[in-house]
Amino acid sequence: MRLSRTALPSLGTFALVALLVAPVEARERLGRKHLPPSGSEQRTVTRTGVNGQSHTWTQNSSWQRGSGAWSRDTTTTNPQGKTWNTQVTGSKTADGYVRDKTVTGPNGKTTSVTDFDRTANGYTRDTTITGPNGGVTTRDATGSFNPATDTFTRDVTVTHPDGKTSSVVDTRTFEPAPAPAAVPAPAPIPAPPSQSTTGQ
Repeated sequence: MRLSRTALPSLGTFALVALLVAPVEARERLGRKHLPPSGSEQRTVTRTGVNGQSHTWTQNSSWQRGSGAWSRDTTTTNPQGKTWNTQVTGSKTADGYVRDKTVTGPNGKTTSVTDFDRTANGYTRDTTITGPNGGVTTRDATGSFNPATDTFTRDVTVTHPDGKTSSVVDTRTFEPAPAPAAVPAPAPIPAPPSQSTTGQ
């Protein structure tokens, strides 16, 4: 993944914390319909290696949502006692959403603002990330589906704080679904044999 290798050094702490809090965000995306409008969650993960050494992570999250808006506050503590706090607020728009995210860790604060919009055949997602040292990284992504060729194209361009850019273009072509097999017409039901009146 060219984009990941190029972008991670510039994103620094933001990329590290994104990896740490990813499980929480993934669970919320999968289960948000089953969560109450507001609540909290405490999570403890202990990993023990083959040498018997254990490492424990803790996460405490709270959330609220309703009326087209949502917020989440998560604190993650690593085995060394260092903490990261992630605050997310978002709101729906006419054709997408806007999300603000702030991550405060041992090395400072990183903020990001994402504007997501649906288009006729895909989407646009623009994100601006401000690092702890004030450096700004922008990530512009578009995705579109061409029904004439059954092709989906994702185009991402990242502009780093030094002005240099990196990009990735991901194109996928799908085989059209096979036409459904014709269902044979049911055989006609034979008429019942006529009853003879002989002998009656």
